[in-house]
Amino acid sequence: MARAMPSLARRFASDVDRSVGIARAGELAWTNSQPGSVTRHELRGSRLDVLYEMAYLRLFVSWEIFLEEAFVRMMCGWSSPIYTPTLVAPHAPFTTLSAARAALFKNRDFLLWHNPETVSKRCLKWFQNGIHAQVITSNEAHLDWYAAIRHRIAHGSEQVKQEMNTASMGLAGQRYPGASAGRFLRDWRKAEPLQQERWLKTIADEFTGMARQISP
Repeated sequence: MARAMPSLARRFASDVDRSVGIARAGELAWTNSQPGSVTRHELRGSRLDVLYEMAYLRLFVSWEIFLEEAFVRMMCGWSSPIYTPTLVAPHAPFTTLSAARAALFKNRDFLLWHNPETVSKRCLKWFQNGIHAQVITSNEAHLDWYAAIRHRIAHGSEQVKQEMNTASMGLAGQRYPGASAGRFLRDWRKAEPLQQERWLKTIADEFTGMARQISP
C-alpha cells in the first residue's frame, strides 16, 4: 500500500515564516527605536538590507530542501491528495528513503535544486508526468530570477550582478544600486497601493504557493 505524503508544504511554510521573521524583527526594532538611539544607528538601512539577504538565503535553502524531500518520497511511491507518482520504467518504487536518496545522488554528496531546467529534467528522468516538472516549468521564468537573487547574495562576480539586474528589472521594473539583492528585497512591491508589501514577502508567498502545488 502506498504511503501518504506528510504535509511538506506546511513544514516549508513554517520555515519560510521563520526566515521572513528575521527581516520583520529588524524592521520592528528600527521602527520602535527612538531617533538618535543606538538601535536606530546600528540598524541603518544598509544593515537592514543584509538582514533581508540573510532571510532570503535561509528561505531559498528551505525551498531546495523541500524539493528534495518531496522528490525522494515520491520515488518511494508516496502519494498526496493531488498527485500519485508513477516512476518511469525500469524504475520501481524504492522501499526506503535512504535507498531512494542513494539512487538519486549516485555517490555525490549533494544535489543542486536552484536551476528550474535541471530540476525539470531530473523529474522527467524519474517520473511520468512528474509534479515537480509541472509546477516548476509553469514558473520557470520567476524561478530563474529567484535563483539569480540567491546567487547575488552568495557571490560577487560581474555576471551575477548582471543576472541580479535582469531579475530586478523583470520583477520590479528597475535596477538597484550595486545590483543589491537586499535593497530589492526590502523595497516595496507597488502593485496595489492599499496592499503594499515588501518584495521578500511577495517572493516568500510565491514559493509557499508552489510548494502547496507539489506536496500540500
